[in-house]
Amino acid sequence: MKLEFLLIDDDEITIMLSEILLEDFPEFIQIKTFSDGLYALDYLKNEYCESTKYIISLDINMPLMNGWEFLEEITPFVSVKNTMVFMLSSSTDKEDMDRAAGIALVKSFFSKPLDENHLKEITAFLALPQ
Repeated sequence: MKLEFLLIDDDEITIMLSEILLEDFPEFIQIKTFSDGLYALDYLKNEYCESTKYIISLDINMPLMNGWEFLEEITPFVSVKNTMVFMLSSSTDKEDMDRAAGIALVKSFFSKPLDENHLKEITAFLALPQ
């Protein structure tokens, strides 16, 4: 099964730090970056495939389409069987965390930046060696 890691964040530094951290992730993962939920949505609408597993690191606050809007748009056509979303946000708002917990696609809510502990949690969901 093909595995793609989608980084969706409008903060270039967050993307850069995440890419550096992911360099040690299994080599069969394709990393794709998007500066906004709208661009990632376009990608998934055109490329989504049930035989691919998607790990999505998703920021909440972005200018064209925020993380909540992105989740609303992908829910009708992606499956929880092959798509896992990990919210990665600077928000510490309990309402955001509770809202994320109520969405089946969202597996966890992380505070920025992505770190090794977050990757361990993600790999636990994937049942990959850590």
